[in-house]
Amino acid sequence: MLHRLVLFAAAFVAMHIIPVYSFNLAGTTIGIAVLPNDLAAIQACRKTAYEGKKNLLSAAKSFCNADQIQREGYICVIAKANDGTVVGTADLNTQTGTVNNVYVIKEARKQGIGQLLMEAVEDALEKPSTLKLTVYSSNKPAVNLYQKLGFITPGIYGALAALSSVTSMNFLLEMEKKLT
Repeated sequence: MLHRLVLFAAAFVAMHIIPVYSFNLAGTTIGIAVLPNDLAAIQACRKTAYEGKKNLLSAAKSFCNADQIQREGYICVIAKANDGTVVGTADLNTQTGTVNNVYVIKEARKQGIGQLLMEAVEDALEKPSTLKLTVYSSNKPAVNLYQKLGFITPGIYGALAALSSVTSMNFLLEMEKKLT
């Protein structure tokens, strides 16, 4: 299964469906993860989200282990520092157009890495399509980034987003962006 994922990612790059990125933002390169080569670095990056915390829920363990990207139909966009350390990730289900596990380590935040990860995710999808994600309304930096990139909160989620801006209630919002 892992071998198929490596071939899947390699085929995308080879067919130029997914451009190979060479952005350099403060020594950071954005690109599609090559598994299994990048797996340990991705896991190390994600474990920083839960440093010092014990008894993680299964979803947190799955995030840290990068379980999702080891399945067929998923790719992981990564941000790598010059030393090869992964400082950010974003997973994409190429079949459903759903992005999740967007994460940038604390030390690398507010440098535009999250935006570059999301732009690379957009480039990885065939057009036209709709890119979807979920985010907690209390995660203001992420919500602001997604809105800046053109994501909207359709239907009831728009009402929840508005409500969360005037109350301390936290809602799980669905956001989407039409890609042409």
